[in-house]
Amino acid sequence: MTPRKTLEERTKELQLLLANPADRKELQELASRYDAASGKAKPLRTSVITYILVNERERRLISG
Repeated sequence: MTPRKTLEERTKELQLLLANPADRKELQELASRYDAASGKAKPLRTSVITYILVNERERRLISG
């Protein structure tokens, strides 16, 4: 089992993905998968990074 990433590590990792359009699409797809899994849509004023981080913390995929 791989160790969980810290909140800071995961935030930086997601922020780096914003630099490339293909990676941005990957972020949107990940958020869409979390939408489907939770049955809730991302709030309109919430950034995709914040939404992903909240979902990953709820699932205990990251620590911090």
